[in-house]
Amino acid sequence: MRSPVGGARFYVPMFIVQFLSWGGMFSLWVFALPHIRMTLEVDELVAIKWIGIGLALVAGLGAVINLIRSQCDEGHRKARYHAAYLLCGGIGLLRIASAHDLIHLMTGYGLLSIAWASISSTPYALVSERVTDGSYDRTMARFNLSVVIPQIVLALSLGWLMVRLPPASAIQYGGYAMLAAAAIMLVLMRTGYRD
Repeated sequence: MRSPVGGARFYVPMFIVQFLSWGGMFSLWVFALPHIRMTLEVDELVAIKWIGIGLALVAGLGAVINLIRSQCDEGHRKARYHAAYLLCGGIGLLRIASAHDLIHLMTGYGLLSIAWASISSTPYALVSERVTDGSYDRTMARFNLSVVIPQIVLALSLGWLMVRLPPASAIQYGGYAMLAAAAIMLVLMRTGYRD
């Protein structure tokens, strides 16, 4: 039976995974409107409607996947599944970045919903399993910074990014960030447990 390894050997890579995952999500939230308006050549109201449908798909399908996923993810399989979910999310963001019609756009949102189902819960479960010294509140508060910091960084650099990056490129970089997070999870899956 493999048991989890705690400490910096696990927390630091997991922090980076969560940082990259949320950075990818935030890139979509910030750049979806200008991307859809420019690339799909629709007016602002249509773009907002499509984004609303996409986000509803992410939230609704993500909730259903989360219910199903909770029956499957046990022990060290959580890390393996999280890597697979992040891979789907990275592909989904790349699909959104390259979408030139509504079908491709919604396919990207659908793939992203798989990642969202895991991003919003699995990392916290993985970290909480490794708290053994009674410092649960402090550990989780620190880990929550992996969500807050990418949002602050992107929010503060938004003006600079908007001038220098086409919206599709920003979402594409978000997809690459999520793929990098999946790769780190695969490495962590190999090193974050001991026999």
